[in-house]
Amino acid sequence: MTAKTQTQPLAPGNRVDFNAALVPPDGYALAAAIGTTFSMDFPTALPVPVALALRGAMGRDEITASPLAALAAMQRLREKEMICVEGGSIHASKGPQSPLVALIEDMVVGIQPPVRGSFHPKIWFLRFEPTEDAGEPIRQRLIIMSRNLTRDRSWDAGLVLDGIEKAETSDQNPALVAFLDWLLPAAKRLRAPFSGLRDGLPKVLWDKVPGIGKPYFHAHFPKQSKDQLWRPGKYARLAVISPFCDAAGLKRLGGKGPERLVACDDWLAKLGDQRPQVCQVLNGSLLPEADDENIPDPEARSGLHAKLFIRERDDKTFITLGSGNATGAGLNGTNVEVFATLSGKTEVIGGIDQMLGDQGLGPLLEDWTLRKVTDAELAADRFDERVRDARRALVEAGPTLEFHADGTVYHATLDFAQALKWPDGPMGLKARLVTTSGAKDVKPGAPSNLGTLKKAQITTFIEFTLIGETADETAAFVTSAASTTVPPYDERLEALLADVVDAPDKVLRFLTAMLEDRPDLDSLIGGWGGGAAGGRGAGANAALPPVLETLLAAYLAGRDKDIRELDALISKMPQSEGKDMNDFKALWAAFREVIKP
Repeated sequence: MTAKTQTQPLAPGNRVDFNAALVPPDGYALAAAIGTTFSMDFPTALPVPVALALRGAMGRDEITASPLAALAAMQRLREKEMICVEGGSIHASKGPQSPLVALIEDMVVGIQPPVRGSFHPKIWFLRFEPTEDAGEPIRQRLIIMSRNLTRDRSWDAGLVLDGIEKAETSDQNPALVAFLDWLLPAAKRLRAPFSGLRDGLPKVLWDKVPGIGKPYFHAHFPKQSKDQLWRPGKYARLAVISPFCDAAGLKRLGGKGPERLVACDDWLAKLGDQRPQVCQVLNGSLLPEADDENIPDPEARSGLHAKLFIRERDDKTFITLGSGNATGAGLNGTNVEVFATLSGKTEVIGGIDQMLGDQGLGPLLEDWTLRKVTDAELAADRFDERVRDARRALVEAGPTLEFHADGTVYHATLDFAQALKWPDGPMGLKARLVTTSGAKDVKPGAPSNLGTLKKAQITTFIEFTLIGETADETAAFVTSAASTTVPPYDERLEALLADVVDAPDKVLRFLTAMLEDRPDLDSLIGGWGGGAAGGRGAGANAALPPVLETLLAAYLAGRDKDIRELDALISKMPQSEGKDMNDFKALWAAFREVIKP
């Protein structure tokens, strides 16, 4: 749902493209981005900087096949982007990850979840500054979703709001400001771009959505007053879409409860006598196909990620969406959550019957078939509980990494800062750095050798694999480790550049992408000889970028700071020869004389 939405906000045709929603408005550049998610995976996270910095969308496969764009984008956003994820909730993918993940170590922040709860919000705060007319206002954008930053293709609900920072304080955003006041210290990222976003947020007035009244927000986080938690208030009718649900959550909704509940099949089975009269699930034909590249969470396997609370009262309809499920933890303040509520005249935006009917989500749904919980599901729940306990124990123990240079390779050793409180029962443990293959056995209480690797492969992201009593009982996740011996960022960047930018044409494409306002992504992809999956890109025959024009435009625009930063980066580039590179070196030598302070 965006400001362009007219009516029927839940109609499946009203789509929100997440990557497109990240692209700055014309005439603006990103000043700061703060994103939150319960879980994430690297192939989905890597395209985010491309959209934010280079104004274009790239798919996961394109990033893997041609990493120039991601490399350029991450260099431009080093201090401006932060992704907060629950500690230990980065999804593991099969095989070694791209060495590019090392460059987002400082962007990705693991947040310690509350006791007995989860860090569960799915919200993005974006701040944009004008690049062409200094008289234009600073803009902010809010993206509230129900899904995580992962590969899954589940049905979701999202809201995108754009607004302008005004001179006076708005009454719309106190809950969001309070959330950032809790989050930034928790993330230990009190940088100027993020502080600027936070300080501007109280003054943002969001653009009006046709047919919708002023939005209001609720945020749940530790030590928050209970009277600030979201509650539906009075209603005549209530319908709920929530993958997970339990009796405690339905009770929190008050009144007579929902008359319709759309949820996951297994959670409906667990409700017992607490089920509403009408229970539905996603149409079986729409469930996502199995994906061997990624380990989905239970919501992804169900095909449903949307969390929606639809209420009717008098002549109005209220739609609340966000991260919270209809569970006790999702609604009583145990979890960290964010909600947005929109309202409008029922005759304009529709009510429950329209939104869940043939013109809304109705074609996607089918009636749930009554059944009992199976023994296999109960066993899976018990293993999942042990996995949660083990994951929390590993994160709380504080993984540490020691890197030791041995000629051209490094040895990596894993240990823990504190004693590891391992859950009861047999459970094996393996670990590997995500850029390597071959997980090693880990013995709690003793250092573990994780093998050797090149400098370009060095990362503090570790994949842990938990092994239960049966072959089906395995679970893997990624978290970051502390390290005092990891080589400096600039050294690892230099090694990575030598691996990725290994030909003169790639050097020139990379350099222009660092300065252009809207780089040619097809050219960046084309530099990889044949383009990426799907045929995009012109291969090695793609025309070289206009280096001279790009440098002149940056210089004339007064971007001396950007040019100096690029000069520092060029000193780390691998040495390349050839006529094009010799011409560029001569050009750059002249520019260095001009930009001397």
